[in-house]
Amino acid sequence: MSKFLFKIVTKLKEEIKDPQGEVVEKISKRLKIFDEIKVQAGKFYGITVVAKDLAEAQQKAGELAKNVLSNPVVETYEIICFEEI
Repeated sequence: MSKFLFKIVTKLKEEIKDPQGEVVEKISKRLKIFDEIKVQAGKFYGITVVAKDLAEAQQKAGELAKNVLSNPVVETYEIICFEEI
């Protein structure tokens, strides 16, 4: 068995209103940090798991992201990276 570290980001779907992202956009423009900016708020998870191999770790991470970490009605998820530790 090996340990794997993976990172998952969840965020609202494009068609869902994102008030937190809109606030960051407005403040950024008001402070003249950026003229044009698009912000999507989300959540970041760093998770370490034990699995027999990378394929099993990826499969289980996908299951976790889909069924536990995100609400598929309003959110998307992305598994950013895996690394064996």
